Amino acid sequence: MSKEKPTRQQIWRKRNPKKYACHLAAQNALRLGVIKRQPCEVCGGEKADMHHDDYSRPFDVRFLCRRHHKQHHAKGPKDGA
Repeated sequence: MSKEKPTRQQIWRKRNPKKYACHLAAQNALRLGVIKRQPCEVCGGEKADMHHDDYSRPFDVRFLCRRHHKQHHAKGPKDGA
């Protein structure tokens, strides 16, 4: 019986339980209509990810397309992110 190697995402979730809980809360709020999906705040692209600047505030999100989300993280993390 062989165990499968955990995925990168599974490893991140295990190492960051508070951030993961924040992501789940935001995803549920989006699904329930508490948070409304928005276009990318930089370019207006319709397909945008939720981004947390502060993980202690799960419903305070910004919407960034994949390109701008990656650029934002490449600039380096700020407090809480």
